[in-house]
Amino acid sequence: MADEQFIPIGGLIGKNLDAVRLNQTDGTPVLREGVFVGDPDTFAARAGVTNTTPATDAYGLVTRPILSNQSLGVGDLTVDAWGSQKMSLPFSLFSGMFTFDIPQTKWMMYENGTQVYTSTDIVSENGEGVLRTTATNSTLLIESRTCPRYQSNRGHLFSTAGWFPSKTNDGIREWGVGTAENRVNFRLKSDGLLYAVQRSGNVETHEQLIDTSGVTGFDVEKGNVYDIQYQWRGVGNYYFYVNLKLVHTFSHLGTLTALSMENPALPVRLAAQRTTQDVEAHFGCVDITSENGAEAKLEYGSAYAAAVATGTDKPIIVVKQPLLINSETNTRDLTLTRITMNCTKKATFKVWSTRDATAFTGPTFVSVNQGSFVESDSPDMAVGAVRATAVDTAKLRFVTAVNVEANVSREVTNPDPIAILFPIVRGDYIVVTVTASSATADCVIEWGEHI
Repeated sequence: MADEQFIPIGGLIGKNLDAVRLNQTDGTPVLREGVFVGDPDTFAARAGVTNTTPATDAYGLVTRPILSNQSLGVGDLTVDAWGSQKMSLPFSLFSGMFTFDIPQTKWMMYENGTQVYTSTDIVSENGEGVLRTTATNSTLLIESRTCPRYQSNRGHLFSTAGWFPSKTNDGIREWGVGTAENRVNFRLKSDGLLYAVQRSGNVETHEQLIDTSGVTGFDVEKGNVYDIQYQWRGVGNYYFYVNLKLVHTFSHLGTLTALSMENPALPVRLAAQRTTQDVEAHFGCVDITSENGAEAKLEYGSAYAAAVATGTDKPIIVVKQPLLINSETNTRDLTLTRITMNCTKKATFKVWSTRDATAFTGPTFVSVNQGSFVESDSPDMAVGAVRATAVDTAKLRFVTAVNVEANVSREVTNPDPIAILFPIVRGDYIVVTVTASSATADCVIEWGEHI
């Protein structure tokens, strides 16, 4: 290894010294930044006089002292099985804003429990997402379309910013992640105080007062940032932060005999509910992050229909993502990957999506199996399925169209499934129709499923 010469630099403990160029034992050149705990003058002077080389490990890698104010993590599990330092990098699973509108491709809106596609009470104002209850619409909800999945052995983090005028009005405002059955969130009640809330299996298991006295100048009616961080692993702890300060903990480790939440794959949930007075809630951007997470590994799924008689916008196949699984909210999102089409004559295929079950005539949907709850109307996939005979295109949202030559298969794929999202979520339908005269058509729809 090459000699090194340190330049003495006075100053605070942990002062950086000049970088030096070294060669590892295999000859690879590296740069070492000298950092010492203690008096840097003393260490640097000694190194300069003795011309000593830095400490190396068994593989010839330079070791670097740790500053006195640095942390290697809490607890004993701070290195991996081979002794390398563990680290955590944030990976965003979902992010959303409310610029210009409440986009239907990102969010779902509910008034009094019914999904709506336009609203005068759930609106975008100056880039904010705003909920204002009325005597008519006493319960309002914004919910993310997707249900970001908890990644095993990773931390999970919900983040947003918000402010809540007239904090003592008689009503409830909530923000966090959740469904009807499972959730974890902040709650503002008519006493003007914040609470930490948890729900599992359709039962509220915790509502605990949050002590915000340690947050300098905290005023819930002004803009603050809110975070909920949880370990899950089934029985892990939950941490609530206001303005990046820890204000409450659900300490579950070593105390439970059941999962803290039955399902941790939860959508963003922003809610306002009137009791006897109107309440309003204002939100900035929203994010759900997996701490040290990665791109999801999806399970392959598909459905096909063969030799279907053609017509004008004749439905070939409909794939249904059920709203519920075993009477609970379906949180298993799909990502559409490819559709392959063929016809015995020249034809035009169209792809549509909808959430309106009345858009179809006559289908019976049956699970495609393959370890999935996804359903289709194709009798080629499952006994008991009945194909839709017609669709009302006025109730469908157009996605794309493809012209196909006779007996020549064409496929459409998402050009960038990571950057261009096409999720199929609870309550969605994907429809493929064909326009051709006196022919038969085939179609295959493929997807990845978050299981």
